Amino acid sequence: MFLKILKKDLKRKKVMNIVLFVLITLAATLVASSTNLMVSTTTAVSSFISQSKVADFSFTIYNTPENNKRIEDWINSTPMIEKYYADNLINVPSSDITVPRGRNNIPGNTVIVLLSTLPRDINLVFGQNNESFTLQDEEIALPINIKNSTGIQLGEQLTVNLGGVSKTFTVKEFFKDAFMGSDLFSNKRLILSQHDFEIFKQSVPEETYTKVWSFVKKAEVDFNEKNMATEFSRSNILSTFEIDKTLVESSFMTDRIMSAMLFVVSLFLIFIAFLTLRFTIVSTLQDDYKEIGVMKAIGFTNASIRRLYLTKYLGISLVGGVVGLGISIPLTNIMTQRVSEYIIVPSGNTSIIVAILSALAIVVITLLFCSLCMRKINKASAIDAIRQGHTGERFKSSGRISLHKSKVLPTTLFLAISDVINRLKGYTTLILTFVLSTAIILIPINLTNTIVTPKFISYFGVTEADFYTKQVVTESTTSEILTELERIDQDLRGKGFDVSLSVDSVINTKYISDDGKDNLRMMGMKNESSTDQLFDYLDGVGPKLKNEIAITGVMSKIYNKQIGDSIQFEIDEQQQTFLISGIFQTISNGGYMVRLADDYKPIKAAAYQMNGTIHAPDQDKPQILKDMKEQFRNLDIKSALDIQSDMTGGFIDQLKMVIAIIIAVVSLITFFITSLFVRLLITKEVQGIAIMKSLGFTNGMIRLWQTLRIMILLVASIILGVFVANVLGERLVGILFRMFGLTKLSFNIVPLQVYVWCPLIILMVVLLAVYTSCRQIKKIQVWNMNEE
Repeated sequence: MFLKILKKDLKRKKVMNIVLFVLITLAATLVASSTNLMVSTTTAVSSFISQSKVADFSFTIYNTPENNKRIEDWINSTPMIEKYYADNLINVPSSDITVPRGRNNIPGNTVIVLLSTLPRDINLVFGQNNESFTLQDEEIALPINIKNSTGIQLGEQLTVNLGGVSKTFTVKEFFKDAFMGSDLFSNKRLILSQHDFEIFKQSVPEETYTKVWSFVKKAEVDFNEKNMATEFSRSNILSTFEIDKTLVESSFMTDRIMSAMLFVVSLFLIFIAFLTLRFTIVSTLQDDYKEIGVMKAIGFTNASIRRLYLTKYLGISLVGGVVGLGISIPLTNIMTQRVSEYIIVPSGNTSIIVAILSALAIVVITLLFCSLCMRKINKASAIDAIRQGHTGERFKSSGRISLHKSKVLPTTLFLAISDVINRLKGYTTLILTFVLSTAIILIPINLTNTIVTPKFISYFGVTEADFYTKQVVTESTTSEILTELERIDQDLRGKGFDVSLSVDSVINTKYISDDGKDNLRMMGMKNESSTDQLFDYLDGVGPKLKNEIAITGVMSKIYNKQIGDSIQFEIDEQQQTFLISGIFQTISNGGYMVRLADDYKPIKAAAYQMNGTIHAPDQDKPQILKDMKEQFRNLDIKSALDIQSDMTGGFIDQLKMVIAIIIAVVSLITFFITSLFVRLLITKEVQGIAIMKSLGFTNGMIRLWQTLRIMILLVASIILGVFVANVLGERLVGILFRMFGLTKLSFNIVPLQVYVWCPLIILMVVLLAVYTSCRQIKKIQVWNMNEE
């Protein structure tokens, strides 16, 4: 008998059951996919770092006898070190590497290209298929991200020119590199055979090639990697690059952000699904009061009736969970395709088990929620069957608006407004669906627009500008850099380009704590010709006088330093005390960076990059920039968008793919929920619609009435959803970016997208849902008003 009742219910309420099935399927898909992705990326990064034997702490330094002696003395005085390794590297300017014709040059964010041999003991690399590999003479292996940015393929040839030696290599392998392989790192290794490496090594002076020192801590020592970095900073050894295992792991954080975003979206979706589920259950029970009363009259208990309804929802949720799990597997494979390209993803079943458990959790939570919503069954009694399902509701007229008092409102619009005002509580599910749908779509769009805006580039410590030259690693003095700046400026103006140039210099600095124990090396930025308008400060102003300095919000919190406090730094091997004039924020180096004052004149810079402003209308700048690139190929000129793309790697492309998935899923959800809601309303209003037809209302007028009330709700919901996305969404995304060092993130809102295109997408989806659902109005006839 139960099966007959269920079969009849499934046939009678096809649309409602289909919508519930789709919602549960989508919820299970996103939850299973996002948790699978989170587990895969988290375990993959940790496993990859462990499998690659990444050192606890590493740094690079020029290979001089003095440096080697200092390092050996430091090793002997540091008891926490278990093992250490020293490998030679050769610095090669990216301009000295000739790529095959038709391929892109090595990207500008690859500041240092290092020639290396295959590592054997520490900081290992692996081939595309996660295997170890070997190289013969005149063969070269490239990291995966250089392959992706340049388009170079296996078997092609590139040429390295260094110290008067020019050699052409065949690309034998693309490798995965946990140590320096992240897109966020500017150092990249190119691996040669031992013989070829020795040829280049003999062509350059010994003191010009770099040595990478890698250290492994003792297992019994209780400390984190920062302790070793702090110990090293107390020495007088000036390295060119420092990295610890924690920084390596955090450099792969962008992939976790993608999975976290999908997980948050799936939570929103589950919330919408449960709202819809509650609405359908309540509507079903109200419609079935008569049947429930009859069942109680013939002896059915509350538990047996609840079990009858739960059986249906169990079937729907089980099938939806299984289908959602099946869809999540290829979706996860698509999402992890980029990750598995440059990270070794473990081949175990952990992520699949987590996905299965996530889908199962959706089924269990759905049933528990359904059980809570069915408490109304306890209130139904046999007398409800006698009353034909009616419970003696009292109806009252609305005095808020009156048709006879308005000479402007059309009848259909009046009916729509009156219905919305008097039954607002009944539309809660639809309103929340529209609000969340709008917010879910807009938040990642606002994030994308924020990342690609020129302002975002300042979070990397770079000045906002129209164009940039390649970054140069150097040991030049700042006066020599200014001379180079003047020369390039004259060359550009000599070719008729009206530009203003400035230069960002990277200065090696070391923070000295007040007690001298918590020292840390970090990057200092110095801009020549800078003004306060070039940088945004969270608090205070940019440093002007030579005894002033600006620190980041992360440093302010960690070191308990505020504006007006004094702070000590070592620059050019001289310890000095500065006054904090301003606080800013950065993504680079985990949020640790300082800005030096305009009047401060450092002796040396570790690297520099020219940037310039084009004095021309905005619409003319792209063509001017194109002409500059053609005439000054040696400068490797790039736009702000090019620089950002280099710095963020594939993060933007991933984000755009997530946006496309979200828009498709949310549009589908909005369509089904709107369709379900309208159909249920029409079903409940059959007698009212029949009366309207008897009074002369046409099918078109009734359809317009149905559409107008949904549109009123939609417009109000979109306005609220835009507010939620712009304000609350900004805070939510800001929490994620705090992991990178940003203490405050402001969305860059593109009005056309936020206020026009996205609302139009939702509007079209809703209109389509209302139109397809209103077709049943034609089937309602005048005599339906007499139906019991």
